[in-house]
Amino acid sequence: MEMTTRIDQTTKVEQPSNGAIEEQSGGSGATDTTKDSNAIPLDVLQSKSHDTNDIDAVSLKSTDGVLDKPESSLNEVPLSEPSKPTEQDLNPDLANFMRYCQEGSLESAKDLLESESIKVNDTFSDGISGLHWACINNRLALVKYLVENGADPNLYGGELRATPLHWACRNGLVYIVQYLISNTSADPRLRDLQTYNALHLAVHSSNITLVVYLLLSCCDQNSKKKLYIDEPDGSNRTALHWASYQNDIFTVNALLKFGADVSKTDDSMFIPLHWCFMRGHKNVMKAFVDRGSDIFVKNDQGKDSFDIAKDMNCLHVWRKVLIEKDLDPKNNWAPRVRWISAKVGKVLTYLAPFILLPISLSICTASKGLAFPKLFLAFSVFAFGIFVVNKTIIPTYLIDDKPLPKSPILAGIFSATAFWCIIVWVFKVLPATLFSNFFSNVFMVLVIAVFVWSFFKAMFINPGFVPTPTDNAVILSQVEDLLSCGKFDTDHFCFNTFVRKPLRSRYSRHNKKLVARFDHYCPWVYNEIGVRNHKLFITFVYALNLAILLFTHLTIEYFDKSKDAVGSDDEDNQSFFCKLIDDDLCYGYKNHDFHFNLMVWCWLQYVWIVFLCLVQTFQILRGLTTWEFSSLNSRISSPARSNHSTVPEEVADSITQPPRSDRRNNGMQTCLNLLGIDQFVLTIKMAIASVFNRDRTTSVDPLYIDIPTDYGLKQNWLDFWVIGETSWRNVFYLPIEGENNLNGEVVDYYKLYQYPPKSSTQLV
Repeated sequence: MEMTTRIDQTTKVEQPSNGAIEEQSGGSGATDTTKDSNAIPLDVLQSKSHDTNDIDAVSLKSTDGVLDKPESSLNEVPLSEPSKPTEQDLNPDLANFMRYCQEGSLESAKDLLESESIKVNDTFSDGISGLHWACINNRLALVKYLVENGADPNLYGGELRATPLHWACRNGLVYIVQYLISNTSADPRLRDLQTYNALHLAVHSSNITLVVYLLLSCCDQNSKKKLYIDEPDGSNRTALHWASYQNDIFTVNALLKFGADVSKTDDSMFIPLHWCFMRGHKNVMKAFVDRGSDIFVKNDQGKDSFDIAKDMNCLHVWRKVLIEKDLDPKNNWAPRVRWISAKVGKVLTYLAPFILLPISLSICTASKGLAFPKLFLAFSVFAFGIFVVNKTIIPTYLIDDKPLPKSPILAGIFSATAFWCIIVWVFKVLPATLFSNFFSNVFMVLVIAVFVWSFFKAMFINPGFVPTPTDNAVILSQVEDLLSCGKFDTDHFCFNTFVRKPLRSRYSRHNKKLVARFDHYCPWVYNEIGVRNHKLFITFVYALNLAILLFTHLTIEYFDKSKDAVGSDDEDNQSFFCKLIDDDLCYGYKNHDFHFNLMVWCWLQYVWIVFLCLVQTFQILRGLTTWEFSSLNSRISSPARSNHSTVPEEVADSITQPPRSDRRNNGMQTCLNLLGIDQFVLTIKMAIASVFNRDRTTSVDPLYIDIPTDYGLKQNWLDFWVIGETSWRNVFYLPIEGENNLNGEVVDYYKLYQYPPKSSTQLV
């Protein structure tokens, strides 16, 4: 079962990766600009113009003349015959013109046309014009010149009788296509000999930038040049069939966004869903299930999606996708009926640690003997409770390979810790230390108020979701702006949300939105950290750091007063553990198990909080976000990566691309991320790099990295905390939308497409 196509002007149908535009990662479906020395000649096109069967047939036929000869004749040297002149020999001016169009030699092509020795639409017998060659080799300046001088953009040529627009579409050259669609009479509805129109060929190229442009410019109800999104080819396969076959998740999502029909059948009675099993990527399967594709419809062989998935060895993946989409395999894959709603499930997940934590801490009465068994039991009770929540409550609203970090459970663990610390402090520590440690307790009240308020505010506030236009005309305008400056690629346009990417923004897989000045997703507050809640998050972290220190200090004071009180247990402390700590802590260890265990638990939390404080402070002083900070290594380790850009040479010289990280996390890396240790290690690396930075004039220094948002330590610090003029009052303001300071200026991070310039003193 194979879906094949004959490719006339390019190599093959690209097979994109199944990553997101991580924002989604990206496949290499783009076609790079062809250099003069790499211009695509005719023999290359003809050698790639057949499908697998045609190639086999030609190969077999080519041996017939040899195999039919007697063996003795194979070694005979044939008499030389005078070669017949080719078309190129007979018309050298036209041959040179074609070569100039391939190489992009604008002045040479001009001279030939102005000499009137040839005409702009002249071709050889193959029908291929100079415009064909200029289009396929991405020579935008030459394409403009030829069109302005009468070149026909709808002229059929080549073995597959394709137009210049077809050639450009098949190679994913969006800048050429945009010019032909917007400035010429090029018709995207025309078909080549294989019955493919411009949209079919764009999908074959796997260049999402071209697909999106065609959808916006030709498949919208207000488009001047109409192109039916579900137009079938000669086998009744739509663009969605082809995108599904290629498992191109970006293209599939784009077509579905514009209303492509998931129920269309081809000549084999295959719907688009059936074709995605050829490669079996989960994201593509999920996209069709989300759109309501019928999983029971059968093809011409009477096979439904399960039979086809089994034939393609991906039945296990298909069943897993359906289960993750909350369909019940025991009820004929009908939607599963949950015993609680998703909202209630999230609340129960968040509240579960409020019960599990005190039970576990109460079990661990190590001072009474059997310390290690009790410690193991306490850990087992806590872990078993989390396991039960993971298996019974979390699936009511989230089914995923790694659901815990994406659920409110970690936020619940922190909240439960803070809640029980506050309870212990209010009912035990405060009454005993109110007068002797009055100012410490007053400060504790203020710190608790700050971190509780900032925690819940950071959790529930919109972190800075970039507004998505609802009018396709606005989106098309953004795309054309990017095309005009040579930046229409996955670095500058979000193909998940269809909006131009502001600088420093990133797509969130958690909320499926684009977040302005994205810092990171924090499971401890169950939200992204962006432009609107980053200040809140840092306030929360700093206040929490002080709260743990104050709680420890007041707890030790409480143990000391209890130890000295009349009737307190002050016997000799000769246990091994007591020899490691002072008398006050030893007293708490023996007489206040829950309180002591809670304090130790806070110390464990303090480890990652210290890491987080150091890393975030360092990043703020350097003018970086966590995402930018973690991506710095990619400038050295993996500078080359595809961003689906096909910008022509003449507009590409001044464009520089930001780094991209394509790292995949294993279990250990996920743990390090949760604790912030990975960022701490990277902070140490950069600190060492700044100390031992070599002279940049001698060689390329991998330790030196130009940071466009670094305006100096003082300015970076003020930019983070102040909105508007530098004053204490403005420190307490929160962004209403996407506004924040950058180099002392208020900028809108929802529309930030250029950084404020640095002064001469800021340039290092």
